[in-house]
Amino acid sequence: MAESHVISALVSKRSELLGEIQHYEALIKEYKLNLSTIDKTIHIFDDSYDLRTIKSKRVVKDRYFKNGEATVLILDTLRKLNRPIKTDELSEILASEKGIVFDKDHSKAGFQKAVVSSLSRTVDSGLVERVGRDGITVIWQIKAIA
Repeated sequence: MAESHVISALVSKRSELLGEIQHYEALIKEYKLNLSTIDKTIHIFDDSYDLRTIKSKRVVKDRYFKNGEATVLILDTLRKLNRPIKTDELSEILASEKGIVFDKDHSKAGFQKAVVSSLSRTVDSGLVERVGRDGITVIWQIKAIA
């Protein structure tokens, strides 16, 4: 029989992902409408303009941290707390320190992904270690020096 806390965590994660999918589908629909409007406007000025010649620009996601900043903030926070901490809690602390309010422009999931990515790099460099899990959430601490 499946553990109820595992099912609960998976249901919560599924709900979160479904919400993100719906959000991005709505954004895509809006962008396609805007693109269509721009295409029609171009054709008002030049009916023979070949829109296929317009190349897309690479879009860089909103970066939450400057280069190296996340690692410094993570290590400083772990040192100050001097105890293991869950990813969620660490992300909330870092967002608070940076003054980030989660809204349509700043997604909590995106921020947490950036934090986890930085944590993974610090694990690879031997500065931080995973010390356990609470459901699907990882617990982190500064790696003890032998």
